[in-house]
Amino acid sequence: MRLPNLVTLSIGALLVATLSGCVPSEPAPPQPSASFAAPYASDEEALAAAEEAYGEYIRVILGTYRREATDPNPLSSVASGDHLAELLLEFEERISDGRYILGDESFDQVVLQRYSRDASPYEVIAVYLCDDLSGLEIFRGDDKIGPEKPLSPMTMQIVFDFDPDSKRLLVSARDIWNTDAC
Repeated sequence: MRLPNLVTLSIGALLVATLSGCVPSEPAPPQPSASFAAPYASDEEALAAAEEAYGEYIRVILGTYRREATDPNPLSSVASGDHLAELLLEFEERISDGRYILGDESFDQVVLQRYSRDASPYEVIAVYLCDDLSGLEIFRGDDKIGPEKPLSPMTMQIVFDFDPDSKRLLVSARDIWNTDAC
C-alpha cells in the first residue's frame, strides 16, 4: 500500500528535523557573567566572610526587633531579594502588632556547603550552622507571649548573595535544615 504524498512528506520532514537537531532540547545552563569575579580566593576566606556577615545579620535583625526600633532600613544592609522582602513584611507586622524581642542569639559550628566562584553574585555562598535562639523571648507590651520554653539550637542553611557595589555578603535565604538540637 502506498501512503499519500502529504503523509510521506510529513514523516520525511519530521525525520529530517530530528536528525538535524532542530528538535527542542534541554535549555543550556546559564553562562558565567563576564563581569563577575569571585570575591574570595579560597573556601576558607569565603567561610570567614560568611561567618562575619551572619554575625552582622544577627546584630541588625535583633536591633530591628527591639521594642524601640521603628526603622526597617538597616535590614537592607544585611539581606537581599525575597528574604529581604520577607523581613520587611515581618517588620511591618511586628510594629502594627506591638511585638518585640528581648535576649540574644548566637551561632557556631559553621560549615561551608558551597562557594560558587563563577556565574553570578547570587547564591555565591551557602553554609550550615547551629543557630541558638534559646536566649530569645517575644513580648507584646509588658507581657511575654512566647516561647513557652526556650527553643533548642537548630541547624540552619544560610545562603548569601554578594553585593558588588558594597562588596558585602547579604543573606538571601535562611531556612531550618534540621530541628534536632545541634
